[in-house]
Amino acid sequence: MSRALTRHVAQIRAALLSGDAQAALARIDDLTRSAARHGVVPEARETLEPALAELRDLAQAALQGAQQAAEQVRAIVQAARSLQTYDSRGQRHVTTTQANLPQRF
Repeated sequence: MSRALTRHVAQIRAALLSGDAQAALARIDDLTRSAARHGVVPEARETLEPALAELRDLAQAALQGAQQAAEQVRAIVQAARSLQTYDSRGQRHVTTTQANLPQRF
């Protein structure tokens, strides 16, 4: 694999591992433009395909991790919105609270 392709793949991998989706997408665009402009020789293709498969696996793992984190945040917010208390007779009372939705700034 050429030095430029190796560098692009390494940059994509680093961006995926650091969780920087925007940088990963930008580096993927760079790799695509470079491959379209210069082409990929058959020898490089043999080493590039496993590297791209690894990048796909990393991206899929990052997506699954982000989805699981979002589900956990939803569960925490749902739990925070309801307050369960018990009275002196041991009966449960559920009081819904109006918690503010989390926002990104």
